[in-house]
Amino acid sequence: MLSSNKYQTKTYLHFDHRVKIENAENYVTNPKKIAGHSFLPFIHYVDSFDKYTGKNDLERNNRPIKEKTRKIMYAGHWDNFIYKYYADELLNPKYNEFCLNRSIDDCVTAYRNNKKGKSNIDFAAEVINSIVKYEEAFILVGDFTHFFDSLQHSLLKQRLATVLDVKILSKDWFNVFNSVTKYGYYEKNLLVDLFGTDKQIKKSGRKSYFNQLSDFRKFQKVYTTKTNPDLIKGIPQGTAISAVLANIYTIDFDLALQKTANKYLGIYRRYSDDFILIIPKQSFKKEEFKSIEQQVRTLAEDNKINLHESKTEMYFYADNKIKLLENNKKSSLDYLGFTFDGKTVQMRGKSTYKFYRNAKKLINKAHRTKRKKGLDKIPYRKKIYELYTDIGDKKGKHSNFISYSKQAQIKFDSISPNTNNIMMNQIKNRKKYVEKRLGFKIHTNIRTRDI
Repeated sequence: MLSSNKYQTKTYLHFDHRVKIENAENYVTNPKKIAGHSFLPFIHYVDSFDKYTGKNDLERNNRPIKEKTRKIMYAGHWDNFIYKYYADELLNPKYNEFCLNRSIDDCVTAYRNNKKGKSNIDFAAEVINSIVKYEEAFILVGDFTHFFDSLQHSLLKQRLATVLDVKILSKDWFNVFNSVTKYGYYEKNLLVDLFGTDKQIKKSGRKSYFNQLSDFRKFQKVYTTKTNPDLIKGIPQGTAISAVLANIYTIDFDLALQKTANKYLGIYRRYSDDFILIIPKQSFKKEEFKSIEQQVRTLAEDNKINLHESKTEMYFYADNKIKLLENNKKSSLDYLGFTFDGKTVQMRGKSTYKFYRNAKKLINKAHRTKRKKGLDKIPYRKKIYELYTDIGDKKGKHSNFISYSKQAQIKFDSISPNTNNIMMNQIKNRKKYVEKRLGFKIHTNIRTRDI
């Protein structure tokens, strides 16, 4: 039986009604049913957020000048269970087996259900510790741009069949594959204009945009479903199966770079669309490493992978310094949320910046609400304490940024003991910062449920 803890019923609004896995399991696990299943269009919206670009790029009031957007698509309730079942129970085990058999299991670190208990912290610490152990090493870091949008359907289909160890996809797998390559979607803004906000709909007692699917089909005749704008590439980011499909797409790229790493006794790692290749210097020359970089670019081109030029860089590590290979200028390695200058490791500046900035925004909002409503006490105290103080730090869990920072400090000190790890030093003034803006002292021995 599929676990209800793993296959949880989502509360978001969609075109179909919510369903419990115990009521859907017989359908979801039946290949004949899935072969003829009619997948619903996704719902799409754009999530925009400020991007920290460094102190020199800040405008007045410490507001970043760059805005970053992320396209979000989410599936219907039944479809979500299907994607999750086909990803977790059918595809991931096959992919893990493929990686083990071809000795690339350690190379691919993101979205792996056999890497439970490990996070970006572990993977970053392991890589940085390896660099230090080499004493002298060449480093190539790269980033795939528009990764999910650029996956070529023909290559993805071919590699999916390879991992599943079949010549052609079965009817159910073919239908699942088509649903994420020839997908349809509706804009969230349109649904809000027509039906109201999620809050308004839920307040009225409704749990779906439509009482029944036949009503949705009538809606489709009036409001045409948008489709994937590119017929030969792209899958939606955000479905339960998208991540493992993206991993499968890069198997040839991963195999080739791991072969290169093995040849020179180095290491290769890829975390989603970020990759790093580290080669110990030994008798290796700068020109040789540049030729490897060109080989990587050719390999990416052959696999229809677009490299992000501004995030693809070569470095040299020696004498506890990271330098750009091109001009020998001192620099730092930015990897999985951490920066390493050859001696010191810290969390990215934008991470701590966002922590303090978001704390300030919420506290300022609380003060405005207090004044507006004439309240005796500042509101949102529980949320402020949970997110921005040690009261919300739950041991063993990344419940807030503080607990994340503590975990990072502990793990780096353990995994990479020869680097100067200063995560907690970056947020050492957190209590004073929050208290100053609140206007009163915080007693860290209280519990949020007592607030």
